[in-house]
Amino acid sequence: MKIIESILQQMPGISQPQKKFLITLFSTILLSYGKINFTNLSRYSCLSEKTYRRHFLKTFNFPQLNHYFLEKALNPEHTVIAVIDCSFLRKSGKKTDGKAYFYNGVAGKSEEGLEISVISIVEIETRLSYSLSVQQTPSRPQIKPAKKLPQKPKNCGSRKTRKKPDSQSSKPDLTRVDDYAQHLKNTRCYFPTTVRYLVADGYYYRSKFWEAVRDLNLDFIGKLRSDANLRYLYSNPK
Repeated sequence: MKIIESILQQMPGISQPQKKFLITLFSTILLSYGKINFTNLSRYSCLSEKTYRRHFLKTFNFPQLNHYFLEKALNPEHTVIAVIDCSFLRKSGKKTDGKAYFYNGVAGKSEEGLEISVISIVEIETRLSYSLSVQQTPSRPQIKPAKKLPQKPKNCGSRKTRKKPDSQSSKPDLTRVDDYAQHLKNTRCYFPTTVRYLVADGYYYRSKFWEAVRDLNLDFIGKLRSDANLRYLYSNPK
């Protein structure tokens, strides 16, 4: 815990009570047996359940903490890359925030639960991965197909009225790809300076995510989708 204490001393905007709480929290997680929740943490530490709940309402910059830790853990002579991927978490409950249908790679289908987006830094020579930032994927409203109304007979004697087109589109403004791209933008400033490449699977090869990677001055490595269109428009004279 000496490394954590030295890192917390470097981070600005953290009060002394919060520093003491974080040191107790990290050490208690390593010692606890069973589920990591407020009730179980209070059994293995000197803090009460109410204290855990009160401190968890405060904000804390975990990516910055991991950034300072990577400066001490990584070998400057080794090659490092960034990796992004999602992980599915099974979760039941009617009031769980963010619960929706996400793709579960183990089951090979979409299931109801939670999803987290993880950005890690990988050291090539040692094959060690260090989690830099984890963000929960928000649930997006699903588009339900419109129900077909029964058609009236042609000769009904009523005057025909033209239905005005809806000004608002049924397509959502933001998608999950936008959430992944925003997560990458928020975490880019915590990358080690030697990181040049970002590795991801074929799902991330979308125009929105690719444009975000290019704007952040990173090179993209991954597997293209089976329906990828690699044709370019001919712009030279005919």
